[in-house]
Amino acid sequence: MRHQHQIKEMEQAFNQELLKSELEIKDQTMNNIAAEIHDHIGQLLSVIKLNLALNPDPELKETKNLVAQVIKDVRSLAHSMHSEALGGKSIAELILTEVERLKKSTTLQLQFQQEGDAHTFDPQTEIFLFRIFQECINNILKHAEAKNVFVELIYGLSLLTISITDDGKGFEIDTLKEGLGLRSINYRAKLIGAKLDVVSSPGSGTKISLEIKTDK
Repeated sequence: MRHQHQIKEMEQAFNQELLKSELEIKDQTMNNIAAEIHDHIGQLLSVIKLNLALNPDPELKETKNLVAQVIKDVRSLAHSMHSEALGGKSIAELILTEVERLKKSTTLQLQFQQEGDAHTFDPQTEIFLFRIFQECINNILKHAEAKNVFVELIYGLSLLTISITDDGKGFEIDTLKEGLGLRSINYRAKLIGAKLDVVSSPGSGTKISLEIKTDK
């Protein structure tokens, strides 16, 4: 029995290390893509904007405005993907900025609500919370077929609760609990000592809640 217990512990440790490696590779990939978007695509768009600016044709005014907006959106996307660009901001600021970006770049109807006075965590915890939020939204975009998403942050005296609710098709939790999306969310939550709760059923949408103790 001791031998079987040791084997089970080794398997769990191996699976945790494997998931940790997957998350690290994913984060590094996001950073690389963010740098490529910002440096290469951003520069190309800037050149296009410059060339358009040299053309006096008044009919190109709308095109110039569109290119300027695309440059702004591309830089915003790059910043949301790169970990170093997220430093120094509270999770409330990060989520609000991302919600505004998603409103412009997706068909989702997003609502954001905050209760209580925001306060910060350590930088690593802020980034982990934000990555969990991004993973939740990514799952909604890929699988939920949702039209509306409600994001709520509730700051208490000693607890922050983040909830993300969608009106999508929902799912049987047991059938997807081993999926990488939920596993990575759950793993990140454990690393920062947060409690994760997922409520969903077919045809009833999904609500993901995250609770984490604050320093206050």
